[in-house]
Amino acid sequence: MKFYQKLDGGVHVSAREYDVAYNTAITEGQLVKLSEGLVVSAAANETGAVLGVAAENHSGAADVLDPRANGTKLLVIDDPGTVFRCAAPEVTASGGSATTLVFAAGQYFAADDFNGGYVKLISKAADSTNTDLVGTVRRITDYAVTASTSGTFTLENGGTPNAGDVYAVFPPVGFAKGNLNAAKDGLVLSASASLPLRVVGADVGAGKVHLMIKKHAFAVDA
Repeated sequence: MKFYQKLDGGVHVSAREYDVAYNTAITEGQLVKLSEGLVVSAAANETGAVLGVAAENHSGAADVLDPRANGTKLLVIDDPGTVFRCAAPEVTASGGSATTLVFAAGQYFAADDFNGGYVKLISKAADSTNTDLVGTVRRITDYAVTASTSGTFTLENGGTPNAGDVYAVFPPVGFAKGNLNAAKDGLVLSASASLPLRVVGADVGAGKVHLMIKKHAFAVDA
């Protein structure tokens, strides 16, 4: 995740130092929390309060070019009013129609979770007959779970999603589900935890989702 702006529109980024174990590996942009007074990575399915986003790399190994790489301090962007941005999560279609898109991991979410969001076609399968152009954006008008095995987006009328077509998903403002990716610096929709993050906007053209921390170590749990 990258700093985007403050909620009030300010663009000045600030970070403060926190204690970290010398051998803990943290990467810049990683969502972090405090455990026994030390900075550690947030879990993929994190539901607890988090501190912020790491503002520097900390490999946990000696580096002659970076004495902080295995030091005991780490800079963290920790302002509860910060808006971060990350790449929009992507899903692979398993089918659909002119007004629907089905994806296999959708059973982890609830009806209407994605209503008011958008999908954007990123790539097509080699044999896809989808008539939408890559880059086409369509609004999500409804979301339903299908037989506990998949989820279905109802979309504005357009091309028919084919199995293997890839879409970026831009959840609506207020969405606070999913999991963190392997690097803990972005969202994935392969599972659904009650994450301590909330969607507050998006830049659909740039393929980015804007997030704020809703369960912050220094703020009221919302």
